[in-house]
Amino acid sequence: MPKIINNVRGMLIEEVQNQITANGYENVTIRSIARECGIGLGTFYNYFKSKDMLIATFLLEDWKERIEIIAENTKDEKDPMVTIHALHREISDFIRAHYIIFSSPSAIKSFNMIGPNYHKFIRDQVATPIYTSCVLAELESPEFLSLFAAESLITWTVAKKDYDEIAPIMKKLFDK
Repeated sequence: MPKIINNVRGMLIEEVQNQITANGYENVTIRSIARECGIGLGTFYNYFKSKDMLIATFLLEDWKERIEIIAENTKDEKDPMVTIHALHREISDFIRAHYIIFSSPSAIKSFNMIGPNYHKFIRDQVATPIYTSCVLAELESPEFLSLFAAESLITWTVAKKDYDEIAPIMKKLFDK
């Protein structure tokens, strides 16, 4: 009779996070993850197609938690700049928290293949709370403003621009 292991998916996600933190992206293997979780390789592949898909899932789950926090904290915010500041802080924290992945040449190469599929998804998630602030502030063209601001914010934050550096530029977008 096969053994039953509860929450294999959750165990895999937690284990890949532990191994990346301890050993770096390059030294994490599907075999080491499966071994530490007490499962066979076939079981791993029942949940994820590859190590990179497991890591992408782990990153995406952390990202979703951050977006939910931003949405909750800015849902009634009428000043888009307050929302921009909250988003900048969370995006910066996300990059710092996962720097070991984002700085790995092997990870960059792997994620360059799947990253473009997520770009629009992430941009739209960043744009949503900005859109809400623009509507509450009764600004014209909230859809354009929110998408443009989100794209700019992501680009500048990934480029390690400080909030104080980008705030004056962003503020011009929202001036009536």
